[in-house]
Parts: sequence; structure tokens; C-alpha cells
Amino acid sequence: MATSQGGTVIFFSMATNFSAAALGAEGLAADVTMLIGNGYVPGHADYAMSLLRTSDSVRGLFESRLANEQTGDL
Repeated sequence: MATSQGGTVIFFSMATNFSAAALGAEGLAADVTMLIGNGYVPGHADYAMSLLRTSDSVRGLFESRLANEQTGDL
């Protein structure tokens, strides 16, 4: 999870493990708001794609992870 101080983390998944999400929030060591849920959220795909298109830092995070997966580095 990546967010700025005072930011919001949206954690939704059909397989949400609430204990793991809470521990992940602890690991952020930042003052953030976490929205945790399971299931479908209308507009989630459009929002995610908009973030990738408009935020260089978010796009960089994903590009870095994809490059690491392709080389086997995690």
C-alpha cells in the first residue's frame, strides 16, 4: 500500500482478509484513512485507470513492480 501522510487507502477485494489489512495499515506507519471492504465498488476500474494515467508516481510504482515480476525480483 502506498499513500501520502493523511491520504486514503482503499482496500477492496472479494478475498479481503481483514486481519491482514489491519496489519498492513499498522505497517504503513503513517496517519492514513483506510476503507476496507469486500465485493464490488462501482467505478473502481475507471478510477484505477485514471490514477495510472494521471499520476506519475502511481504509474512508476506499478511499472517497477511489473519489471521486478518479469525478472523474478520481488
